Amino acid sequence: MFTTLLIALVGGAVLYFVYAGDRSRAVFLLAGCALVAFVLVIAAVRIALGYRRGRRLELEHNVPPSRLMRAMELRQWLILTLGVAFFALATGALTALRVVTADAATPPAAATTTPTLEPVTPEPTTPEPTTDVSPSDTADPTDTADPSDTARPSDTADPTDPADIPLDTPATKYLDTQPALDGGYDAIAVTFSAHRYPRGISFYCDTDADSRLQWNVAGYGHFTTTAGIDDETQNTFGVVVGILFYDQDGHQLVPKPVEVSVGHPKEVSLNLKGAVSLRATCSGRIAKTNKEHNTRTSFGDPILTQ
Repeated sequence: MFTTLLIALVGGAVLYFVYAGDRSRAVFLLAGCALVAFVLVIAAVRIALGYRRGRRLELEHNVPPSRLMRAMELRQWLILTLGVAFFALATGALTALRVVTADAATPPAAATTTPTLEPVTPEPTTPEPTTDVSPSDTADPTDTADPSDTARPSDTADPTDPADIPLDTPATKYLDTQPALDGGYDAIAVTFSAHRYPRGISFYCDTDADSRLQWNVAGYGHFTTTAGIDDETQNTFGVVVGILFYDQDGHQLVPKPVEVSVGHPKEVSLNLKGAVSLRATCSGRIAKTNKEHNTRTSFGDPILTQ
């Protein structure tokens, strides 16, 4: 009896530490603990009733009790069944508490990233008439600067020039909060090699022609993210995903596809100078056979910066 209780205690602790940290698996652990506890409580009631009925038959009709009832006394059976049920309920309660605590701690972490990234108003670098006007021009207060001194094409050609960026453009922006111009995605937390990214994007990957995402990135000069396949994605044994990035004119922003697989994410850093739109395409395949294979791929912390 005590050995069984000890095994139940150790088993509950192992299940808690292995499965309670992930929300999707924690739900199954909670359901399993509740089911086990319910079954054991019912078993305890049935054993108590059976033990009482067996005692009555033994006294009134001299019928010996069953082997199950003779294995242990009623008190021992109740300690065993209700003890294991208690461990199951405790495991489920601790799992629920851990999930609730994780959910309560996640929103502040995500909320602190956006408000603190409000931009400082950039200093205009182009309209400086006093630097291009000669001393004789400044002597006459009615004289104005030559328009050619403040409106050179070279000063306005770069769309990421600080003078051309709207003052309300944030210095940093996460793409998981931005609507896609083309394609669709799920804004969820992703995990690569047990490293969790609270701000993430997950999307379906078929072929380069069919699987695409596009965003407006005007005013931003760089894009960084961690690309990969989430650890929890099913049917990804031997699967490799190749990801390509383009600007609005179809110019490829990486020399070759960024290839990722489960357990092998890649850091991505793109120069968006001159880009108004950013398009990502992807295709999946079996590494050994090069046969097309549909799967999901993800971006962890996809960030635009000026």
